[in-house]
Amino acid sequence: MRAQLRKAGMTLLGLLALGGSLLLDYYLPEHAITTITGVEVKLADKDGPISKQNPPDQPVRDMYLIYTQHAIDDVRVYRNEDTGWGWPLYFKFDASDVQATARALENARQPAYISSYGWRINMFSLYPNITSIRLAHAGENTWSAVRWLAFSLWGGLLLLLARLTWRWTRPIVKDGDLIS
Repeated sequence: MRAQLRKAGMTLLGLLALGGSLLLDYYLPEHAITTITGVEVKLADKDGPISKQNPPDQPVRDMYLIYTQHAIDDVRVYRNEDTGWGWPLYFKFDASDVQATARALENARQPAYISSYGWRINMFSLYPNITSIRLAHAGENTWSAVRWLAFSLWGGLLLLLARLTWRWTRPIVKDGDLIS
């Protein structure tokens, strides 16, 4: 019985580890140093940018897009939208100012230091959202202490939970006999 409990507990812990790691990877800030190649404003609704395939069926809003290029074959598109008071708690209210900074860096052809969260999923027209943008300085790196700390704490918590699950489901031996 305890062996089955251990197997179920470790399976659930593995699913928790996968789900939590995906959430952390999506919502924690990521940094990039890149060159801005273009900026654009599109109308969008909850389903994404308005097009022939996606006519407006809900209230529409402006969606700022920022096009970047890191290397010849490494092109990324970011969205630039306010998070406001909602989730995730970045409290970003300056999408227009960020867009103006992006336009200035594009015109000056200067490298940009971009902080963003999210994933680029082409199939669903999902873009990572920029939280801040500024001029990149020479020799600057993109290492994120917050990201490493969060993943380290998450890994430590998972190891602790695995150890507790292993202990709570170990077989009980009494007087040399296996009870369960």
